[in-house]
Amino acid sequence: MDTLRNRLALVVWPMLLAGLMLGMWLTPWQGWVEPLERWLADHTRIGWLVYLALYVVVVALPLPAAAMSVVGGLAFGWWGIPLALLGSLLGALGPWWATRRFLRDPVMARLGGPRVRAADAMVRDDALVFVTLLRLTPILPFTVQNYLLGLTSVRLIPFAIATIAGLAPSTVALVWIGELGSLTFTGATAGQILSLVAGLGVFAAFLAWAIWRAIARLRSAGFHA
Repeated sequence: MDTLRNRLALVVWPMLLAGLMLGMWLTPWQGWVEPLERWLADHTRIGWLVYLALYVVVVALPLPAAAMSVVGGLAFGWWGIPLALLGSLLGALGPWWATRRFLRDPVMARLGGPRVRAADAMVRDDALVFVTLLRLTPILPFTVQNYLLGLTSVRLIPFAIATIAGLAPSTVALVWIGELGSLTFTGATAGQILSLVAGLGVFAAFLAWAIWRAIARLRSAGFHA
């Protein structure tokens, strides 16, 4: 069962990227991509703030945050990468802090036996590696990860750094799809589009390899979720 689950986790991102690319082609974006880009050009700071606020809400709730990264590429181009990463981090901090503040102590008092505390100490001491690998893999939904990590003693700075590092590859791929859609509907040449598609294919292969390695590292550390 674990092997089947890990194989399914391994193909989640490639399947998601393929599905999002198909969705970009089938969705009638033409009517509002150019007006959106013109509005953002005239209201840059407001547009960034609105996007970040929406991203925080989507991440904090069980909503498809991946779509927000695609929208970031569609609306802001490659600037969608830092914006999406910042939105992801800000959205993750709220659930993590709330769980840490109000639930960790009661849960540890009830369930925190020697083995649980030893595992918690291991995660805390190796937080950068563990959280980065967890963020990279689709073993658990991102929103669920934030609440579960709040139950651990992972500190703020490692949590933030590892969240950015672990989300960066998938965020790049998703924003890439949005940028591809934007160019498609604003008159890019066939050569430009093909080069972006080819580059995205290579990056997707790298992402699949990175996920496979991350899953293997987590399993070797005893994490079998």
